[in-house]
Amino acid sequence: MSEMVFLLLGSNLGDRCAMLDEATRRLAGTAGLTLVAASSTYSSPPIDCPSGSPDFLNRMLKLSCALAPEALLDATEGIETVLGRKGKGGNVPRIIDIDIILYGDRVVRTDRLVIPHPRMNRRPFVLIPLREVAPEAVDPTTGHRYADLLPDLDSQGVVKYKESAGVQ
Repeated sequence: MSEMVFLLLGSNLGDRCAMLDEATRRLAGTAGLTLVAASSTYSSPPIDCPSGSPDFLNRMLKLSCALAPEALLDATEGIETVLGRKGKGGNVPRIIDIDIILYGDRVVRTDRLVIPHPRMNRRPFVLIPLREVAPEAVDPTTGHRYADLLPDLDSQGVVKYKESAGVQ
């Protein structure tokens, strides 16, 4: 049985657009995942990162997923590693970051994985592209639509960078 999952891609090192495009292609080509929609690409200043960190590009993917949550995490971490990601954790500049934002209406709390993403409600760089691909998305813990949170948040400098290039 498949569920809709939402993954946020981010990059602030190297050819950021190319990295998001390659991560999108690899995720769409992963067994058990089917790409349903990709948001436009958004630019945002780094939040809680070391001084002088470059701006991030982000894209939200909506996928049909037949993988268990931990297997999805293994797949995303494997793609990050193949694409050159070094280490996890901390708000440091990175070539690629793939975060599991939502997994259907599940709430997951393990040592490795927390879904819904714990800081998404305060991050316009997550909520703006999520609204684009799933304006109806609902917080499984509160029942509130994520799109309804945006009017109460400062955009924190999130701007549309370009339309998604799609997947080849």
